[in-house]
Amino acid sequence: MRTLRWLREAEDELAALLQDVRERHGVDTARKVNADLMERIDPLDVMPDLGTLDTTLHHDGKPVRVLHSRHTRIVYHATDTEVTILLLWDNRRNEDDMQGLLSER
Repeated sequence: MRTLRWLREAEDELAALLQDVRERHGVDTARKVNADLMERIDPLDVMPDLGTLDTTLHHDGKPVRVLHSRHTRIVYHATDTEVTILLLWDNRRNEDDMQGLLSER
């Protein structure tokens, strides 16, 4: 089993996403969105290959994996001992900006 770790920036993105959903659609919807994301992320500690390897995106020179949620991409990197959540990406955003954010982390 691997350790599941979140970059601070990814935690901030989760908080901002849930706040936005809460303001637009209410607390119940925000809880459902959070539950959906956690349902996808939680198994990564034992099944790190769940996400698709994306060779067009890199973090520290290594390709990353991507899990798709309804409106969000979960970008992460896995090693033999750890899975790191790098980025939560709102699919409505310009995809061209994603690599720039990964490079800053």
